[in-house]
Amino acid sequence: MILLFDLDGTILDTYALIRETFIELFKRFLPSYEYTEDDLRSFFGPSLYDTFKRIGCNEEKSKELFIKYRKINKTLQSKYLKLFPNTECFLEDLKSKGYKMAIFSNKVHEAIMSGLIEKGIDKYFLYVLGVDEVNYPKPNPQGIEIVKNRFKDECIYIGDTKSDMLTAKNAGVLAIGTTQAGSKKEDLIDGGADYVIEKISDLPKLLEVLKI
Repeated sequence: MILLFDLDGTILDTYALIRETFIELFKRFLPSYEYTEDDLRSFFGPSLYDTFKRIGCNEEKSKELFIKYRKINKTLQSKYLKLFPNTECFLEDLKSKGYKMAIFSNKVHEAIMSGLIEKGIDKYFLYVLGVDEVNYPKPNPQGIEIVKNRFKDECIYIGDTKSDMLTAKNAGVLAIGTTQAGSKKEDLIDGGADYVIEKISDLPKLLEVLKI
């Protein structure tokens, strides 16, 4: 069994980092763009290209902003990136029980690895798959299918957004949602979550109850 995790809001507490990156990006390169706090939260989860296109940027502008976003994000990472409470403890627990763990995120591979290494938890994941390594971002199931084929094993997808749950359902795998980053339980269930936990650190207990 592969435990396949989303990254932002699931393994890494990145909301403050993402929020500050967008604020700085808009301040420098889109000063006329007006946004609300709800707008900033809506940028949490989708791929950067989808976000930039949604706010009206063409292909060329989206590529330009992507590069600028990544540069700003790197400068802010050490200040704003956090782990959720007990993250390393629960990862160590799962590893000791023999679970294989991987990451599939709408972030690019380099950004995923940068965050994992920054927080010293990259050692727990056997495989990392970024949006730049698939043809279609979530909620398309391609990423999950790639991981399943790589390990020749069944998997569970764990995430914190409705899109994550839809991705799992589209791939026909068990979907576990967490509300620790602010998602509503109702939205996760609406997306197809089979189970919802308050904290990602509750995952080992749930797996034990489910006898997985």
